[in-house]
Amino acid sequence: MATLSPQQRQSVSRISGLVLINALVFQEVLAEHNSQVKPIQKILNSGHHISGFSKQWKYILTNINFYPIFHVSVQILENLSTNKSTTNAIEKLANTAQTIVSYRAALRHDLMGRVYHRLLAEAKYLGTYYTSIPAATLLLKLALRQEGQAQITEDFRVADLACGTGTLLMAAADGITDLDIRARSSRDEEFDLADLHKTLSEKIIHGYDVLASAIHLTASTLALRAPQVSFKKMNLISLPLGGPHLRLGSIEFLDDRYVSEYTDLFGAVKQTDAEQVTGTESKKLKNVTIPPLDLCIMNPPFTRSVGGNLLFGSLPDEQRKKMQKRLAALIKKKKALANSTAGLGSVFVALADRFIKQGGTIGLVLPKTILSGVAWDKTRQLLRDKYKVEYIVASHDPERWNFSENTDLSEVLLVARKKKNKETNDGQVIVVNLWQNPTTTFEALAIHSAVPNTAPSVEKGQGSYEVKIGNDKIGEAIGINWIGLKSAYQWMLPSAFGQTDLIRVTNNLIDGKFQLPASIEIKLLTLSKLENLGTLGPDRRDIHDGFSLSKNLTAYPAFWSHHTDDVFCLAQTANKFLSPLGRAKNGRHLRKVSDLWPLAGKVLIVERLGLNTHRLVALRTSERLLSNVWWTFSFSSAEKNDDYEKALVLWLNSTLGLLILLANREETHGPWIGFKKPVLAAMPVLSVIDLSDKQLQKLTSAYDKLSTQLIHPFPNMDKDEVRAAIDTSVAEALGLPDFSVLRTLLAQEPVVCLKRL
Repeated sequence: MATLSPQQRQSVSRISGLVLINALVFQEVLAEHNSQVKPIQKILNSGHHISGFSKQWKYILTNINFYPIFHVSVQILENLSTNKSTTNAIEKLANTAQTIVSYRAALRHDLMGRVYHRLLAEAKYLGTYYTSIPAATLLLKLALRQEGQAQITEDFRVADLACGTGTLLMAAADGITDLDIRARSSRDEEFDLADLHKTLSEKIIHGYDVLASAIHLTASTLALRAPQVSFKKMNLISLPLGGPHLRLGSIEFLDDRYVSEYTDLFGAVKQTDAEQVTGTESKKLKNVTIPPLDLCIMNPPFTRSVGGNLLFGSLPDEQRKKMQKRLAALIKKKKALANSTAGLGSVFVALADRFIKQGGTIGLVLPKTILSGVAWDKTRQLLRDKYKVEYIVASHDPERWNFSENTDLSEVLLVARKKKNKETNDGQVIVVNLWQNPTTTFEALAIHSAVPNTAPSVEKGQGSYEVKIGNDKIGEAIGINWIGLKSAYQWMLPSAFGQTDLIRVTNNLIDGKFQLPASIEIKLLTLSKLENLGTLGPDRRDIHDGFSLSKNLTAYPAFWSHHTDDVFCLAQTANKFLSPLGRAKNGRHLRKVSDLWPLAGKVLIVERLGLNTHRLVALRTSERLLSNVWWTFSFSSAEKNDDYEKALVLWLNSTLGLLILLANREETHGPWIGFKKPVLAAMPVLSVIDLSDKQLQKLTSAYDKLSTQLIHPFPNMDKDEVRAAIDTSVAEALGLPDFSVLRTLLAQEPVVCLKRL
C-alpha cells in the first residue's frame, strides 16, 4: 500500500469528516420525517457515539434506503478507533450538524459542496471550480427558458459531465420543478412534488465526475431536497482518472459512447457485468453511457496546457505526461473541435456536443477567454457550425469578475441551442453585461426576470434594455445578430464594456464609421487590418529560444519592460541588449537569429498589460529592436516609414484606437488582459498609408510635440491633458467632432478604474 504524504493524510481526514457530518445532517433531517430515526441528541445522550451512529445508519440503510449517503459513512465509522479523542471529534461533528440543520436555508444551497471545495487542496490542479449558487440559478433559468410553460416529461434528460458536488444539477432540479408546477397550475392539474423528486433523481438527472467523494455529496444534496422520499437509483457515476490505463474520466466518452470501467458512488472500480448497488436492490450493468441529452450544463475544469501545463496536474508527472499525449491523440483521432491549450473546458464542450439532441441546449460557465482566445477558436467554431448562441452573461463587477467561488478569473455564462435539420440560424444573441454580480438566489431570479427575449440592437438600435432589481440598475442587456457575431473571428465586442454606448461606438468604428452616442452625424473613416500595413514580430517564446539577455552592448538592441514607472511616454529607446544562443535550451528548439531579427521593428504594440496601472498601448523606439512584452511591428512600405510609425502610435493611444484594441482583448482577470498575434493582425486600425499629406503632417507634428510628455495611467485618462491633446489631434486630422465624452466614459469602465458603474 502506498504511503500517504502528510498533505494527503490531511485531505483524507478532512473529506472523511465532511462525509460524516453530511450523514449526520441527513439523519437529523430524516428524523423529523420518520419517527423510527433517532435525532442526533438522543444518540449523544446515550454516550455511545461511534457505535450509536453506526447502528442508526445501518438501520436507515436496511429499512429506509439512502445508500449513497450512509454506506460510505458507516464504513468510515467502523474503521475509526474508539479512543477519547475520536469520540470527542465525533461529538463536535454532531454538534456542528445540529447547528447546520437549524439554519434551514443552508440545506437547499449545497452547503457541503461549498465546504468540500474549501477543503480540496488540489482544486487548482484538478481545475475544479465551485459554481456560485446565484450563477447556477441564473444559468439554469436561462437554459430552461425555451421550455416556457411546457411540462417537462420523465423522458427529459439533463446531465453535467463534470458535476463536482452537484450545484448545477441542484439548480436544474429546482428549475424543472418550477416549470412543472407552473405548467400544471396553468391547467388546474394536481401535482405531487414527491413523485416529481423521485422522477428527477431516478430518471432525469445524470451526473459524472472523477471524484467519488464529490459524487457522494451530489447524491446527498439532491436527496436533501425531499428527505422523506426514497429512491431506487441515482444516475451519478464516478469515472476513473489515471491509473494503468491512463483513464481520462468523462472524456472517455469522447472515444466511445459506452465505458465499461467506472466507479460507483464510493470509488469502487466496476468492470463489465459489475454489480451496481442502488439502494434496496442490485443491478447488473454491462457498461455506462450518457443518454441523448435535452440539456447539458457544466462548469468544466479548465486547467490549461500552457504556463507549466497543469492538465491532470493532480497526478504524478510521468503519468500526467502520458495522459496529455493520450488526450491529444484522442482529440486528433475523433477530429474533435477542441484545443487542449485552452484547457479541458474546450474538450468538455466537444464531448457534450456528442450527446446533445438536435434542439437541445447547452449551458456553460467558462473563462471569458472563450469569447476571444485564439486557443478557444475551435470551440467557437463548434458553436458556429451546430448551435445558435442565445445568451451571453458577463460580469463587469470589479468585486467579482467570476461566476465560480474559488477563482478570481473572468468568466461568462453561455447558453446555446443545437440547431435542428434545415433550421435557419439567425436571430439575436442576448448579451447581459452585469454591473453587479448577483450574490443571492433572489438577485439571480430577479435578473432572469429582467432579461428580455429581445433587446435593442448593437448594430442598428439605440440605448439598451436596463436590467434592474427594484429601482436599482445593475446592468444592461443588448442584442447582437447571431449571423454577424458568428462570422467574426472573436466575440468579445458585445461584452467588451459595461456601457452599451461604448459597445455601439466601437462596433461602428470597426465598420469604419464614427458616431457619437448623442449624435445622428456619421463620419466615415478609412481603416485597414493591421496585417495589411506591415508585419508583427515574433512572440516572446521565440525570442527566448533564440536569444539570451546580454550584460554588454551587442548588435541586437531590445526593449525589456512594461513597468508603469518606466514606460510613461510615447517615445522610447533600447534598454537591453540580446545575445544569440549557441544551442537550444533544455526541452526547447533553437530559433535562428536570421529568422528573428528581420522581424525587429520601431513600433511596439502591447502584448499584455494591467489596465488599472499601465499607461500606454503602443510606443515608438529610436531604432529597430525586439521585445519580450511588446509585439514589434514594421511597415511594408519603404517610404514615409517614420511618419507612418508616428501616426499609428498616436492613433493606437487615442481613445478611438484604445476602444478598438480593448474590443479585441483576451481578458483573463478583470484588468489583466493580453493581445494575441492573430487577433492583432486582423484588428482594424487607421490606414495611415491612405492619409493625405496634410492629415499625416498633423498627426506627426502632434506626435513630435507629445512624444516625450508624461502620460498618466488609464484610470486617470479623463483628466490627462496629454491624452486630451492626442484625441484633439486625431479629431482635427480626420475632421471629427470633439469626442472627449468617450474618454470620460471609458475612464469609468470597471475594467479600467476598478470601480462599479
